[in-house]
Amino acid sequence: MIKKVGIAIIGIVVLFFLFNSVLMPWYVKHTNTVQVPSVVGLNFIEAKAKMEEVGLEVKQGDVKYDESKPIGLVLDQNPPGGQEVKMDRRIYLTVCGGEQLVEVPKLYGRTLRDAKFTLEQRNLELGEVVKKFSHDLQEDYVLSQIIQPGSKVKRSSKIDLIVSNGPEVGSLRIPDLIGKKLEEAKKLIADNKLKIGKINYISSKDVAPGQILDQYPKKDKSATDNTAVDLFVSKKFVAQIEEVETTEDANTNKTDAKEQDKSGLQKDAKEDSGTEKKSTKENTETDKSDKTTKPPLPMKKGEKNQQKTDDKKADENKSGF
Repeated sequence: MIKKVGIAIIGIVVLFFLFNSVLMPWYVKHTNTVQVPSVVGLNFIEAKAKMEEVGLEVKQGDVKYDESKPIGLVLDQNPPGGQEVKMDRRIYLTVCGGEQLVEVPKLYGRTLRDAKFTLEQRNLELGEVVKKFSHDLQEDYVLSQIIQPGSKVKRSSKIDLIVSNGPEVGSLRIPDLIGKKLEEAKKLIADNKLKIGKINYISSKDVAPGQILDQYPKKDKSATDNTAVDLFVSKKFVAQIEEVETTEDANTNKTDAKEQDKSGLQKDAKEDSGTEKKSTKENTETDKSDKTTKPPLPMKKGEKNQQKTDDKKADENKSGF
């Protein structure tokens, strides 16, 4: 009996070892894992089908914008291709979103300047601006936009606007006079049943004299008969500021020259003074040298006799004896 029990126990241990060390690893290796296929470069639909064929689940991950590649192209995957994973493992795919789109902002009620600034902030551009008479909004306020707010467009897209031209007060229209000669502008004003308003002359170095620089009311504004149109006309540019600066420069140069002359004279005076002082000093030193020369010492008695003898011999030599 005991022998049978021992054999049974040994059999159980052997079976457990075989199941845990042989059968289970083989089952896991050959039935519950799979090698992840590489799907980078495929479109999302093809990549999803390829993953599902081997028993993997696909999940779309991040979207990266790249205008040089088609939309939906798989750019990356996690886990990467070639890795062993369990069945039904979720695989994340990063796909290309193509060119990044921009949402069009709402511009109604903004001034034209504010609308242009808002578009530029979103990498969009102001397109064509059409003026329309309106009693609802003041002049230069946006009445409507061609591309509706919330639409997705490419960057640098142009957004056309309809802008208020103010209320319509009459059937006449103000002509465009900017850039025309004064006489031509006067004729256009008369032809449109308007009248000349105040003429203002403005100095300009960029526009030839006699041309219209600006006007009020602006072009295309509505008007009635004999509405006055003010003109701003260019006149010859006078460089007053440059003359002032030139005069100031000349005065500055004169002042500098005077200061230089004055400085030179002072320098010469100092040099002369220094020379005189030096000469006086040298003379004083010479006088002192002379004064310090000692007088000859008186001759002794023997020396006096010798001097007399020498003088006597000299006289004899002169007389021929």
